[in-house]
Amino acid sequence: MAKAKPSLFSTLQQTTDISSEVNSELVRKIPVDKLLDNPLNRFSMKEDEEFERSLKSIEKDGLWEDIIVTPSENGYYRIISGHRRKLIAQKLGFSTLPCKVRTYQSELDEARALIGENIHKRSITPLDMAYQLQTLSEVLDRAGMPNSVHQRVEQLIEQTGLSRATILRYLDLLRLNPTIVKWINDGAMPMTDAYFLAQKNNSILQDRVLDEVQKIEDDIPLEDKIQSALYIVRQIKKEKKKSSNKQEKTNTINTVKKCCNSVHNISKQLSKLCDLSLSEIQDKKALQDDIDNLSSELTALLNTCDNLKKTLS
Repeated sequence: MAKAKPSLFSTLQQTTDISSEVNSELVRKIPVDKLLDNPLNRFSMKEDEEFERSLKSIEKDGLWEDIIVTPSENGYYRIISGHRRKLIAQKLGFSTLPCKVRTYQSELDEARALIGENIHKRSITPLDMAYQLQTLSEVLDRAGMPNSVHQRVEQLIEQTGLSRATILRYLDLLRLNPTIVKWINDGAMPMTDAYFLAQKNNSILQDRVLDEVQKIEDDIPLEDKIQSALYIVRQIKKEKKKSSNKQEKTNTINTVKKCCNSVHNISKQLSKLCDLSLSEIQDKKALQDDIDNLSSELTALLNTCDNLKKTLS
């Protein structure tokens, strides 16, 4: 009889057991009051619907996954993964929790592990990720990493595995006004509108949105006030863009006219120089200077034409 192949679950379980033994990650029962919230954690501790579902599940069936911690001082441990589970355990009156203890070589390793352990295990809001990336950037600063904008984005890509576009989109959210952040957390503003206001070119519009919301009657729901204010601000932005485009067209036309005049003047000067006979040339240096000046004018004219082509395209 052929030997039955092990199930995927048993294979994964065996791999986990071996990994735990190699890393000395035997599960320990640690008092809840010895578990410290990690200062590197910026993920939300909001007691939302997901939190309530987890609380009911743990109350009924117990903890479904060990908390991961790292040694701190005086017998305490910093949490890497399990901040909300610890909070739930406190609410339910648990005295100890099963924990896997891991050590990390540096603060950067710990920050990376904290992100990795949390990002795939719970619902992470865009604001949570923005603040977590901000904290990771601060850790990179303390690690002495170069911090030009380009280098920092590359470092965040390397540390998190997120794409450049995703990271830049999250970092944009750090520009948001605290009041707008509260609206998002309260569910009054959709993330699509938040991303719009967080863009570098649109961040100046945030104060105008706040002002417009203040002007609307108090008995109107906040969500409706915000949408009305956003509509007004978007219309203002469109009008400004139209005005800017009109001014740009006017400037382009004026530049073209100036170029035409320059071509005409240069042509006249060249014609005069070409009509000179050898007997009329008294000062060769003066003639050379005239030719050099015309050459400079022609070069400037060509550069202007190139810039016009780029503008029109």
